[in-house]
Amino acid sequence: MPARHQNGTAFGLSFRLAWRNIWRQKRRTWLTALAMIFSNILLVFMISLQFGSYDMMINNTLTMFTGQLQLQREGYLENQKMRDVVDDIGTLASDIRKQFPAANVAARANAFVLVSSEDRSFGTQVVGVEPAHEPTVSTIPGLLSEGRYLKDMDAAEIVIGSVMARNLKVKVGDELTFVGSGKDGSFAAGVVIVVGIFNSGSQDLDRSLAEMPLAYFQAAFEMGDSGHMIVISQDELSAVTRMVESLGAVYATRKGLVVLDWET
Repeated sequence: MPARHQNGTAFGLSFRLAWRNIWRQKRRTWLTALAMIFSNILLVFMISLQFGSYDMMINNTLTMFTGQLQLQREGYLENQKMRDVVDDIGTLASDIRKQFPAANVAARANAFVLVSSEDRSFGTQVVGVEPAHEPTVSTIPGLLSEGRYLKDMDAAEIVIGSVMARNLKVKVGDELTFVGSGKDGSFAAGVVIVVGIFNSGSQDLDRSLAEMPLAYFQAAFEMGDSGHMIVISQDELSAVTRMVESLGAVYATRKGLVVLDWET
């Protein structure tokens, strides 16, 4: 008898014996099948829930401060120099809002300064923001535990974290002095009023971040009309890839600008 025929016969016999054994105890067979079906449905549900939770956690983290996308000068991410700026940043941010009406867009500028109260001094990051648009890309304006958020683009005022306020021994209404370097390397300094104190729940953020109006920042640090980044967020994290492509297609012709997604 050919080997192929023998193998086929053996398989057919094994299948018949297995099938007969399965239905020898029908109750056991149905219970086992239902348990397998239930386990697979539960597994699919849990995996879907897990991936949904990932998106929610990522989005919550991004909306705290960084945003889903940033448009900035090429190389600024790796080496944050004051002179690596985006020119006419306010107009550019306005153009993006018109082109992408569903997106939340805000311009920013960054500097590292020594900030002082009457009693103490600490190094910190200070960010120039657009008071009208920053709340759409960041949850910090809504996390104030004291005072209010920034209002006037030109006002000499500042919002600081709760840990920084404790370290500097200041409260709402107190003055702070900051010292740093301007865009052209010049000496930059100013006196600002603490108008709000935020509590984000992150010790690092509450210790090392302060915000002031963008126009005042630009004047204090000799920035002209420039800034360092445009932060962009949308309701759905899944829309990031498409927007990176759209923004890249429009602004790739602007020399030296890059569009970076949150993973980058």
